[in-house]
Amino acid sequence: MTMEIENVVNVKLLFFAQSKELAGTKESSILLPKKLSYNQLLNIITESYNLQAIKNNILLAKNEEVCDEAIDIEINECDHIAVIPPLSGG
Repeated sequence: MTMEIENVVNVKLLFFAQSKELAGTKESSILLPKKLSYNQLLNIITESYNLQAIKNNILLAKNEEVCDEAIDIEINECDHIAVIPPLSGG
């Protein structure tokens, strides 16, 4: 799949807890389309960073605000996407 360069932006991904362990890093940069659905974003991140095992429990947050799964996400250069796994505990 090729994306036109003017329609992609470079964003920083931040991984926490279990997602950090599975991805093997606490942060990374990725090129993403400027606009995509929550599920598209989730699929790209889980497939790129070996997070399929926790995919159904991950929360995604853009610039410290949890993303709404029902709304397309608009991403700008230098945005941060946090990958927040399920919180452990009883």
